[in-house]
Amino acid sequence: MSFQLPRHIHLIGVGGINMSGVAKLLVRAGVSVSASDIASSEITDELIKKNFNVKIGHTEKNVPAETQLIIYSSAVPENNPERMEGRTRGLTQLNNFEFLAQWFADHDIFLVTGTHGKSTTTALTGLLLTEAGLDPTVIIGSCVKAFPEGNVRAGQSSQVVIEGDEYAQHFLSFHPRGLIINNIEWDHPDAFPTLDDLMQAFRDLLKRVRDGGVVIANADDPRVGTLIGEERSKLEARGIRIRTFGFASHADMQVIDHVIRPGEQTFSLRDEQEPASRYLLHVPGRINVMNATAAVSLTSLFGVNSDVIRHVFGLFQGIWRRFEKIVEQDGITVISDYAHHPTAIAATLEAARQWYPGRRIVLCFQPHQHKRTQELFLDFVPAFDRADVLVLTEIYDVVGRHEDAESVSSRDLEQTVRHHDADRGAKRLLEYAANPEEALAALRRVRLKGDVIIVMGAGDIYQIAKRILT
Repeated sequence: MSFQLPRHIHLIGVGGINMSGVAKLLVRAGVSVSASDIASSEITDELIKKNFNVKIGHTEKNVPAETQLIIYSSAVPENNPERMEGRTRGLTQLNNFEFLAQWFADHDIFLVTGTHGKSTTTALTGLLLTEAGLDPTVIIGSCVKAFPEGNVRAGQSSQVVIEGDEYAQHFLSFHPRGLIINNIEWDHPDAFPTLDDLMQAFRDLLKRVRDGGVVIANADDPRVGTLIGEERSKLEARGIRIRTFGFASHADMQVIDHVIRPGEQTFSLRDEQEPASRYLLHVPGRINVMNATAAVSLTSLFGVNSDVIRHVFGLFQGIWRRFEKIVEQDGITVISDYAHHPTAIAATLEAARQWYPGRRIVLCFQPHQHKRTQELFLDFVPAFDRADVLVLTEIYDVVGRHEDAESVSSRDLEQTVRHHDADRGAKRLLEYAANPEEALAALRRVRLKGDVIIVMGAGDIYQIAKRILT
């Protein structure tokens, strides 16, 4: 039975990238929508310009009398006045992922998961299915220029591509027909106290794949390999196909002949059923080759051919805040990137080295969440090694998550990186900035012609990127 959308839905926390996408899809579906967020942002400003009814600040008065359902972001606490008003009225309340799972319960959901690369893989999967004429609905935790709405595409077919967030086990809301597992690395220590807690969440997710479905798994990732090894017999007993991808020789879809040049990378994909096909990408990094291969591994099962793949990859210019070129002026390139985990930081810096050989790499990094910074502290220290200049600004905490702001500071990270540099005999400019404005001043002060400046982090640091060269 298909889900019946209420006539009016109120969204709390609409400034989140996923929540704003839900709002856009609801309006496209003919639903009356009201929304709120604790503070204005680039996302809320965009919605207001498009005539969405968005209130800044939370109060029970924001919830219209005609509201029949409340959808809230995971960052919104239970004592939020609008949620409390909803309880007083007896309104059903769902988080955004619970709602999407109910709305699209009778659709074929393709869920993209993993610690790194989810947004790009979701975007490429959606673009491939769209170009092939399969008309999917796509919901991404970023923005894609090829989609007029940016972070969503409203399709008419039964196929829905969703970026599956592991935080608070949100991805367990879904029963996917197709599941991509890009990689598994310990992150979100506030949600997963140990790596095994995270692994268990993925075990539980595999149980939710529909009988007769497909699991696309990274053959290069040891934790994904362990997971699939443990669960293979159970999956196959349910008629679920397992297809692996990667550089490993045992991958069902293997990456071969990978060549990196400034501004482009080429590679071939060898499938067990098809001769190798060669592709070109204009986005950097080995991670993006893996993201692309994951998307091909899934979509090729649904009729997407090499001509479509070649066309989509050739035009793909990346997504919002993923090695996004913001401005190039006076010989200086400014890039915005979302990386906030040590592995992603190191991979992004390595990609920058390959993409811009011989140029000075200036990194401005804003750590995301005190808990993550504390738990992964020693992993962060060497992650910055490939940066020639490093500016560390103070830690960003998501509103609504309970964090111990006294537990660790970027000042601690700066001092430890200094000792690390001394131990390895490295000399570079290293600065601490108490906030983004101080970071902006530091970047303006140190910039030189020929620099590649990367503004990195999952918080609000990206907002200074456009102002560095002004």
